[in-house]
Amino acid sequence: MKHACRTAWWRLIPLSMLLGGCASSLGPISWETGYRQVAEDPADGGAAQRLAIVPNTCRVLPDQTGIVTLPSGCANDLNLQRMVERPDDLLQGREMGPASAAPVAAAARERLGKREQANSRRVQLESEARSATGGSATSGDL
Repeated sequence: MKHACRTAWWRLIPLSMLLGGCASSLGPISWETGYRQVAEDPADGGAAQRLAIVPNTCRVLPDQTGIVTLPSGCANDLNLQRMVERPDDLLQGREMGPASAAPVAAAARERLGKREQANSRRVQLESEARSATGGSATSGDL
């Protein structure tokens, strides 16, 4: 019995070491999303400053020089910034337009209405055909 306990214990050590390697020390990442407007100094030394829209996640410290590693989420926000139609929408959104379901519902309603009209027309034609042939005609005979 003593030998079986030792064998079981030694089997658990490699397993615990493998599972211990899966533990992450990073923890949850949180960052401030959104965008801000910053004044950009002109490159040619002119007097006119230009306003640029910059993601909040891409802030770097003023004293950092050389190769600067960007914080988490900066690449995502920069890519989103390049995809928007109007960059000003990142600062202040626009009013949403009408729901896109309204035109689809109107088209379905029209289609169903025409189907009802077609069915009533078919019934009318069948009744006219029956009366003309003595009551034995069906829609297959038309």
